This record gives sequence, C-alpha cells and structure tokens, in this order.
Amino acid sequence: MSKVVLFGVDLHGHVNPTLGLVSKLIERGEEVVYYCSDSFREKIEQVGASFRSYRGLLGFSTHKGSGIDTFLVFADFLMDRSRTLTSALYDEVAQLNPDYVIHDAFGLWGKEIAARLDIPGIAFFANFPFIDEMADRDPEFFMEYVLRAQGDPLYERNRGRHDIYRKLLDRLSGMIALRYRLPPMNVINDVFCSKQPLNLVFTSREFQIHEDAFDDTHLFVGYALYPRREPVDFPYELLDGRPLVYIAFGTILNELNDAYETCFSALGDSRYQVVMSIGQTDLAPMRVSIPANFIVRSYVPQLDILSRADVFITHGGANSIYESLCSGVPMVVLPQVFDEYMGALMVERAGTGIYMREEKVGAEELREAVDRVASLPEYKESCAKVSDSFERTGGLDRAVDEILKFAKQKVYDDAY
Repeated sequence: MSKVVLFGVDLHGHVNPTLGLVSKLIERGEEVVYYCSDSFREKIEQVGASFRSYRGLLGFSTHKGSGIDTFLVFADFLMDRSRTLTSALYDEVAQLNPDYVIHDAFGLWGKEIAARLDIPGIAFFANFPFIDEMADRDPEFFMEYVLRAQGDPLYERNRGRHDIYRKLLDRLSGMIALRYRLPPMNVINDVFCSKQPLNLVFTSREFQIHEDAFDDTHLFVGYALYPRREPVDFPYELLDGRPLVYIAFGTILNELNDAYETCFSALGDSRYQVVMSIGQTDLAPMRVSIPANFIVRSYVPQLDILSRADVFITHGGANSIYESLCSGVPMVVLPQVFDEYMGALMVERAGTGIYMREEKVGAEELREAVDRVASLPEYKESCAKVSDSFERTGGLDRAVDEILKFAKQKVYDDAY
C-alpha cells in the first residue's frame, strides 16, 4: 500500500470529479490524504479519505472584471496562494511521507511540494482543459474563448494576426515572472495547468475541442457519476410529472438576479415544471415574483434532479456539463466566466445543447431554445453518444492503473 496526498481546490465542480477517483484508489489499497477547505470535509471523508484542512488559506473566488484583466488577476491569485500554501504545508506534508502527489491543475502548490519532496506528481483537469498548445491550432479561439480578450487594446489593434496570442501571452507571462521574481515562464502551462509528466483529463478526446493538441502525457479518462450523499431537504413530492427543466448557474457567482428574472419570464406559467438552484443569491430585490410552476431552493441535489430532468439550463461549468451528459440531459448554456465559454462551445459542437451567445439573453430567445432542446430527440441522442465516449476511455479503472504504474515507475527510475 502506498500513500498519496491529493491537493484539491475548494469548488464543488473541482472536488466532485475526484470523489470516484479517490474511492477507486482506496479500493486498490492506497491510503489517500486529501487537502481541501473545511466545508468539503464531510464530502471527502464519506469516500474514505483522510481529510486535511487548508486552514482558510485558499478561498477561490471570482474577480469581477473582464478579459485580460480577469485573466491576469486570477494568475496572480494562483501564484500568491501557491507560495502561501507551499510555505504553510510543506513540513506537514513531509511528515506524512507520501509516495506521490496528485493535484488539481489549478493547484500549483501541489506541484511545488511534490518537486521539493522529490516524489512523483500527477495533475488532473477538473475544469475544461486549456493548454498553450491549443493556441497553435487556433489562436483566435484561444484569445476569444479562453483569454476573453475582446476589448483589450493590444488584441483589438492586432486582431487577425497569427502571432497576437504569443505576444499577449509573453506580456502576461513576463508580468507574472517579474512580480514573483521567477525565470521566464509560460503562464498557461506553468500556472493555470501546472502540467506534470502524467495529467488526467476528465473527458474524452471525442468531446474535447482541439484534442490533437494534447500529447500522450494527457490521459483522457472520461467522466463517471459518483453518487453523493447530500443531506438536502428537497420537496420531491411536488414533482408532478410535467416536463422538467432544471436551472443552476454554479456555486461561485451569486449576483445573477437578471438571469433568474429572465428564466422566470421565459418559463413562468409554461408547460414545464422548473427546479431552480440559486445558491446564496438574494431574490428580494427582484422585480418579478416566483412563478407557481417553479421550485426554488438555495441548494438542490443535482444528480437526483438531473435523473428526472428533460432540459438543463446551465452556466456551463465542467462539472455541470459532464453530469448532464452522463445523465442524458441536453442543455441550454448561458456561460458567465472563462472556461464556461469553451464548455458552451463544446456542447454546441457535440450537438448536446444550445449555446446562447448573446451577452443578455431575452426571455423569448430562452424559451425558444428550451422548446427546441426539449422537442428534438437528436440532442438527447448526442448526449448518449458523448457519454458512451466517456465509457470507452476505460474510465477510473484505467486512471488508477496508470497512476499506480506511473508512481511505481518514477520511483524505480529515480532509484536507478
């Protein structure tokens, strides 16, 4: 039996994909120590891992900016947290004497600690992966769907030039390297991806956009639903058999009243029953009342509701999209931040839903999109095809096989 330390990120969409992986590792005899924030303790301990706390030192949040501004602020946040967490946790992790480390691609501190301990490190992508090599295939895609560079003066002056991405990336990388007194770096691969010799990608090559940019160090392992025990008081008795629309915009953004009002106007008093999860959003300032055919809750048992839903209106986070695909539920996607725009494009490209491109979607447009997705069987059929592609990767069993082989081989290579 080996011991692995896993460094997570305190977002539901980043923790949920790891639960099945942790369970499989423990089934194979591995001891798993899982670092995350305290609010995830119960969820992590339920799968059998030993929980360790970040002690309030992480705290992911969303910067209220746009384009390059947001990208630079987030890169700075990751670098700052990495330095703080590496310093705070290194001695503690060293005393655990792990055999290898697994870390979120956003968890640069996991990569740093593994390197300092001179043990194997493995990264995983819980988000939609965006790596530097993708830009070589399609610089404009990367600028507009990852960097969200529209409006940036440098980009607008050079729009259409093939080298604009590289110029902008060099500028951003130089700013981060200068701020943290580091040698030249690639801010995409070195900060946002924390790439390792083995990188787990929780999707299939068929669903991934620009999949040919990912070399053999990226192991595509699909996505598998892991049943979560969620102590949520949900009124299942109110579900009455009408076509069910589920609405959720993730657990980060909590100021989405305009989006919720649009949903009320679009689907209120319609033929649908609607379940809406609003997180910590305060609906009091809203200009419209909650329609009678809506069930609105702060938190909803997502997997249970998806198993009953006909359409999912989502922000396009990776966890939400993958759980919807595995549940066979087509989507209407209203992306809000960074990789959600890429997720929306992937949904559209695979024929598993509709990407609402307008910055402010109207009620009529939203209702028409829901009607289309609910009525045309090809959307649901496409979900099944993508879900099948996840299964064909070999899934978590293959992931664990490769993790154990890599960790063992790395130790052997270092010894000889």
